[in-house]
Amino acid sequence: MATTETSTKLKGFITMFLSSSAMGGIGAFARYIEAPGIFIALCRSIAGLIMMTLIFLFAKRFVKFKGFKITPSIVMSGVFLGLLSGLYVWSTQLTTLANAAFLIYTGPIYSTILASIFLKEPFTKVTVVSLSSVFLGCLLIIGIINYTEGDGLTVGLDLDPQYMTGNLIALGSGVAYGLYLFVSRYRQDVDSDVRAFTNFGFAVVTLLILTFIIQPDLSEMTTRGWIVLVIAAFITGAVAFYLLTVASKILLAGELATISYQETIMATILGIVLFSESLTLIQALGGALILFGGIFQIFASTRKSAPAEVDASEGLPARMQ
Repeated sequence: MATTETSTKLKGFITMFLSSSAMGGIGAFARYIEAPGIFIALCRSIAGLIMMTLIFLFAKRFVKFKGFKITPSIVMSGVFLGLLSGLYVWSTQLTTLANAAFLIYTGPIYSTILASIFLKEPFTKVTVVSLSSVFLGCLLIIGIINYTEGDGLTVGLDLDPQYMTGNLIALGSGVAYGLYLFVSRYRQDVDSDVRAFTNFGFAVVTLLILTFIIQPDLSEMTTRGWIVLVIAAFITGAVAFYLLTVASKILLAGELATISYQETIMATILGIVLFSESLTLIQALGGALILFGGIFQIFASTRKSAPAEVDASEGLPARMQ
């Protein structure tokens, strides 16, 4: 029994690692796309909906919808998926990349705390150590904590008033990210493919509303930009968000949170390989802390037999199940 639980946990960690790695590529792709961030986010979710529709059609999996009931938690996970994607990419165009990255990555902390309170998921010393390590590593690798010979060690966001709107939007993306990870822990009875399909569907509706409000200008889009956008939509959207849905069915909120920070390492690697960006010693230390936190969490979670999973319908008001 323990072996089966360990294998399942490992599958969840590998799936989450692949998901966060794929999502880490959006920054690199976006540099070749002339479209506004909100439109890029919309295309990512549309690509996911297309992918899931094709899977259901060719594999004849629509039977999985038999007996399926849409509940508020199903709707909200899709809405939050759309918001976390749309608000984050939008915020990168209105504030610094460091600010945007830091504020969205407050999300996994929110989800861990909420799951501990409402789902009674364990908030152990291992979770504290792992999450603290990866969060500190995140601050180092994105530059919130930095060191230069002239200024020494510096800590903080860029609070220039011109970034206020972008910072607030980025904070909203972090809240949406945390709520997505939290709400995804409910309705564990739903098949992963069905959950992914509904997530993408409600995310598309959410992003269409935002797009209508913002009305992005696509006049500068080039042929190359459209090609890169399609590729980015399927890799960093369809594949990444689908794998995230699968992982959220297996891992606890704290485990999801720890591995999600691996995305910053992938973004940094792509920056070095594709754009010849330099890696500072303090960024390397940040990457090491993220790797340590992730490996420590994986080792601790798979070393012992996993406890019986919390019934994700418990602790949630009946109207939300």
